[in-house]
Amino acid sequence: MLPISNSTPDSLIKSKERVKEYGEVFTPEHIVKQMCDLCEPNISDITKKIFEPTCGNGNFLVEILKRKLDSITFNTTTKGNKIYVSSDTEFNILIALSNIYAVDIQQDNIKEARSRLETVIFNYINSFKTKEDSSISNSSTFLQAMTEILKANIIRGDTLKDKKTLYFYDFIPNKEDKSFEVTKYSLQEIEKIASNTKVIKLNTFKEDIFSLKHPPEKNRSTVKKRKIKAVPSEQGELFKG
Repeated sequence: MLPISNSTPDSLIKSKERVKEYGEVFTPEHIVKQMCDLCEPNISDITKKIFEPTCGNGNFLVEILKRKLDSITFNTTTKGNKIYVSSDTEFNILIALSNIYAVDIQQDNIKEARSRLETVIFNYINSFKTKEDSSISNSSTFLQAMTEILKANIIRGDTLKDKKTLYFYDFIPNKEDKSFEVTKYSLQEIEKIASNTKVIKLNTFKEDIFSLKHPPEKNRSTVKKRKIKAVPSEQGELFKG
């Protein structure tokens, strides 16, 4: 695996025209880190979902993925004369990546954000190289799944105008057979589900559960779900398009 650099853009803007038309200004790295610190420990948990509705070229996404990867136990396995990332580690990396979602209105930002996240993963793996293990390889199935998850989760769109047509995939991992059960939702459906989701404490259980059973009329909604089960042999077909 070749070493890959992960340079952060020096400028906080791409052009004055984009600032004027889209209000596009990137968040500096030190501010990104401070804001992510406020979201710990959840932000580092590979099972917790993060959604960036205006991701730009990925400054927040890069920091979030780095933190998630740092929480993974890294292991390798030897096959013949080659050293590979263990299947458990590869699957945990995919779990971390599958729980990061982002949208941006600019296609060039989306392309750059995907590339930067891929670079974060390769740099993370390369950081475990030693003099004895100068080359660590990945399985082809891992590389394909990583690419397809990035295509599915980091997408171009307008989160204010495209709620019915922006789709996201909820990846539920099965570590026993290294597969995902996947449910497809539109952004509009996700917002409806969130409006009827509540943390219920034991000391107010009765009142809280009642408020969910009988919400105000304006909050009532019917959500249609699209269920898709994915196994390794079907993942390529699932993420086409």
